[in-house]
Amino acid sequence: MEQNSNFLTHQQPLDCEALPFPSAKAPEVIKLLVNQLPACWQQTAALALLPALATAASRVTYENYRPLAFHVAIFGLAGSGKSQFTCRPAQLVQDYIARMDQIYRQDGSKCPKLIGFETSIVQLSKYLQKSNNEMTMLYTDEISQAVSTNNGFLQLQPILRKGFDGISHTMDYKDRDSFRGTIKPRISFLACGTPDSLFKYFDKKAIEEGTTRRVIFVEHPVYDGEPKQIQFTKEQWEAITKEIEFLEQQNIDLNIPEIEKAALKWKNNYKKQLKGDLVAQLMLNTPTDLFKRGAYLAYTLNHYQNLNNAVSFGKWIAEYMLRAAINLTLQAQRKIADEGKKYFTESTQNLCKDFNDKMLQELPEQFKFQDVIDYRNKNGYSGDPCNPNIISRWIKRNKIKIITKGLYQKA
Repeated sequence: MEQNSNFLTHQQPLDCEALPFPSAKAPEVIKLLVNQLPACWQQTAALALLPALATAASRVTYENYRPLAFHVAIFGLAGSGKSQFTCRPAQLVQDYIARMDQIYRQDGSKCPKLIGFETSIVQLSKYLQKSNNEMTMLYTDEISQAVSTNNGFLQLQPILRKGFDGISHTMDYKDRDSFRGTIKPRISFLACGTPDSLFKYFDKKAIEEGTTRRVIFVEHPVYDGEPKQIQFTKEQWEAITKEIEFLEQQNIDLNIPEIEKAALKWKNNYKKQLKGDLVAQLMLNTPTDLFKRGAYLAYTLNHYQNLNNAVSFGKWIAEYMLRAAINLTLQAQRKIADEGKKYFTESTQNLCKDFNDKMLQELPEQFKFQDVIDYRNKNGYSGDPCNPNIISRWIKRNKIKIITKGLYQKA
C-alpha cells in the first residue's frame, strides 16, 4: 500500500478515496456483508464489522491469550445513515451472535454476548463476572445515551481499557448498591454519534487515560445517491451464518511469525518517517497491535489460509487507525506531553544530560568502564553505578568509540 510521507503535515481525508476498502484482500464473509453498499460506505461498514466478528471469534486469542478486541467509533452528520447503512452489516452479525442472550439473561448463568452502552456499571459488572474469559460486545447507535451521564462513562472507561487488553479490573465503591469484586473483561465495542456527541465522551481525559488510544475512529461520509437497503438471499445468509458459527467454534491462541514480522516492519517504517516526533512515534503502538489483531482475525476467517491477504487486511486497518488518530487526537496528545515535561520529563532529562556530559568531559581521553563506576561513586551518583547503559548511549551518539574490549576513546 502506498504511503504518503507527508500525512503528518497535510490532513488526510479518511473516506474511501484515501484508503479504499481492500476488497481483493478482505475475507469473503466481510465482502459478502458489505458489497451491496456504495463504495464510500464499504470501508466504514467493514471497520464497523470488526467488533462483532471478534466477538464471534471469542476464544481466538494471540500473544498468550490476549483477546482480538476491537473498539470502533463511527461519527457523522445526523441523518447521514450511520446506523442504517454503515452499521447495518454489523447489526446483522450482532443479532446472530446474540441469539441466546435472552436465555442467558433469564437464567443468569452466562454473560450475554451483546450489551447496550446504556447498561448501568453495576449490571454490566455483574454480567462480565460471568463472561468466562469470552468476548462481550457493547453497542450503541447513539453514544449520547451511553450509561446516561458523562460521569457514568468515566466509570466505564477503565473497564473498556482493561477489556481491550484482557486484564483484571477490581471495583469496590463505597455505595452499598455498587458492584464489589474483580472481573476480567474482554470487550469489543461499536458506538455511533455525531462528531459533537462522540468527542464529548472521547475528550481530553479519555485521551490522557488511554481510552481513546484504543479506538478506531471511523468517519462516515455523506453519500449523494439513494442507497438501497441490504437484503440477502437465503443462500447468502446461510453462507454468512456458517462463517459466524465457524468463528464461534474456534479455540486457538495464534502466533504467526509472518504476521508479527509484517506488523513490526510497518511500525519501523513509520518510525523513520516520524523521527524526532516522540508523541507521534508512540501513537504507532496501538495501530501496530491492531495490525496484528486484524490480520489474525482475517486469517481465522480465511480458515487459516491466504496469509498474505490477511496481512494486507491487517495493514489496512492499521493505516486507517493511524490516520484517524493523527487527524483527531495528535495535537491533544502533544499538548498533554508538553504539560508533562514541565513537571518531570524535561527537568530530569536535562539534569541527567548535564551530569553525563560533565562525567564524559572529566574522564580521561581513554578510559575503562571501571573509571565510570569510580566517577559515579565519587560524585554521589544516585542510580546504580554499575549500570552499563551510559556506555551504549555514548557509542550510539558517537561520543566515544571502542578501542579494544573494555577500553574506550573519546570521539
